[in-house]
Amino acid sequence: MRMRCIVVMCVVLGLLPFANLPARGQEDSECFFCHGEPDLTKTLDDGRVVSLYIDKETYDAGIHEPNGCISCHADIVDIPHAEDLEPVDCGTCHLEPEEYAESVHGRDLINGGGDVTGCGDCHGKHGIRPGSDPLSSTYPLNLPETCGKCHHDADLAKRHMMPLIDPTMGYLKGVHSKAMREGGNLEAATCNDCHGTHRILPLQDPESPIYRANIPKTCGQCHADTLAEYDKSIHGQALAAGVQDAPTCIDCHGEHAIAPRDESDSPVSKAQISESTCPRCHNDTRIMSKFGIETMREASYMDSFHGMAGVAGSNVVASCTSCHGVHDILPPEDPNSSVNPANRVETCRKCHESANENFAVGKVHIMPTAPDQWVLGLVRVVYIWLIVLTLGGMALHNALFMIRRALRKYAHEKASRPDTYRRFNGVQILGHMVLATSFIVLVLSGFALRYPDAWWARLLFWGDMGLEVRGLVHRIAAVALIAVTAGNIIYVIVSRQARKDVVAFIITLRDVKDIFANLAYVVGLHHTPPRFDRYSYAEKLEYWGLWWGSFVMIVTGFCMWFPENFMQYFPKLALDVAALIHYYEAWLAAGTIIIWHWYHVAFDPSAYPMNWSWLTGHITEKEFREHHPLQWEREMGTPANPDPEDE
Repeated sequence: MRMRCIVVMCVVLGLLPFANLPARGQEDSECFFCHGEPDLTKTLDDGRVVSLYIDKETYDAGIHEPNGCISCHADIVDIPHAEDLEPVDCGTCHLEPEEYAESVHGRDLINGGGDVTGCGDCHGKHGIRPGSDPLSSTYPLNLPETCGKCHHDADLAKRHMMPLIDPTMGYLKGVHSKAMREGGNLEAATCNDCHGTHRILPLQDPESPIYRANIPKTCGQCHADTLAEYDKSIHGQALAAGVQDAPTCIDCHGEHAIAPRDESDSPVSKAQISESTCPRCHNDTRIMSKFGIETMREASYMDSFHGMAGVAGSNVVASCTSCHGVHDILPPEDPNSSVNPANRVETCRKCHESANENFAVGKVHIMPTAPDQWVLGLVRVVYIWLIVLTLGGMALHNALFMIRRALRKYAHEKASRPDTYRRFNGVQILGHMVLATSFIVLVLSGFALRYPDAWWARLLFWGDMGLEVRGLVHRIAAVALIAVTAGNIIYVIVSRQARKDVVAFIITLRDVKDIFANLAYVVGLHHTPPRFDRYSYAEKLEYWGLWWGSFVMIVTGFCMWFPENFMQYFPKLALDVAALIHYYEAWLAAGTIIIWHWYHVAFDPSAYPMNWSWLTGHITEKEFREHHPLQWEREMGTPANPDPEDE
């Protein structure tokens, strides 16, 4: 291809003396003789193959077409030209490259960073159009895509320590982009309006328009009235005084993905402004302590009617800005502040038309623990003690009666032991005792490890007792659980009665039918309950759930107990999965015991106030007939005939 170009150009040069040529040097047609070939390429020193093809239609539509190729490629004096041409110097005609050299892009180009190649990165090369042309890469609608060619690259952003990755996508979701794309407002802010055009400086440069102290002024180019209010506000005054923690426009509105306030996920929406935007600073003890401002205002707001209504979804309820202002926020002691005592009534009247002076009497943020709100604090203390004594007294009263009745039932069963029937033997009772004790200790110590600052954890483990002690208690209980599980397996192997019990625990189709029959009986669709054998479906489900839960907790527990050994064979992901399973299985097991097991043992009206078989191993004839009629009839040979009204 290159030889063809050379031969043809020699012929052309031989005819030049006879041609009627314009005053300028080579004609563009001579350049396109070669560069108009789509397959014209060049291999660079690093092995990359680049195209040297130039589309003539694109070039002719460009702003530089009247100047000719050699107006930019001034070092071309002969054809064929040298392979390695000098870089195009846009500064020959344009003065902006002097500004460009000071920018972050220009510095990267000068320093040979490799990510910036020059003006062509933004403006294009051979088809450059004016910024007013909708097809131009610098046309307002096209700027996000132009800038995004580089700033969409996460690796490039990390390489240059950019504080944001892919800001373009955020901008396209924001109000400025929507105003331009959907509203047709080409005056809406684009990348250049905030960052600059050619002299784009890093955000830490005091001359940069996105330097923290300059952000209000930058936004104020379009929002002049808002800037005037902000400059007079406590935030604006603090920023002007050099307080770096003072919020600027982007701290409340965001940087690129600026959403309108009527969108629920906007940081300046009614819900977000009080729940997250203002509290981000005003709940930060580090920031507020510098200025002597109390934190936890958000908590007091959320406890108020306004806060609760806001959480419930009200769009008209007052938020922080409803009382304090939006951009014109002033300290309460300022006479012009909307929350100054002299102005509070007027502020309240914005929503409450009938507000009078009584609205301004007392603190706005209710904080009963604050020293200057001692009246509220006194009410709080009185009612806390009233609640504790009243409810505690009720609980104690009922607990004493339940214990009394349970003990009377226990004494009655013990006195009539000859008339009772053995349900569990001593080995089973002992195993259950060890299992129940280890399970309770495991639950309490495990959750105390998971929630170390919880009040009940501090109460149970003597305040600041270290995690090491809690962990030791947890592992001792785990060993007990493992021991009773292993003992149960051995007992099943050596005991004929235990093997019969395991067979009795097998879930059958009858159990499935019993579930639906029992539910039908409870809701009144059946007149009699289902008849159970030695174990009902409730006991069978719990038994197999116990085996499953024990197996899962033991296996995952060992993984967490010996992580170094475990990860000799498995990746960290497996350990993370084991830890998560261990945590959620603990919730499942604890919930099952409280909701399912305790009901059938203590709170089932038919067993009230306590089924003592877990301790004595015996049940009464009445309980035997009512709860296990099929077993009674099989073993006793007489009808059970339970009374359904007792169920």
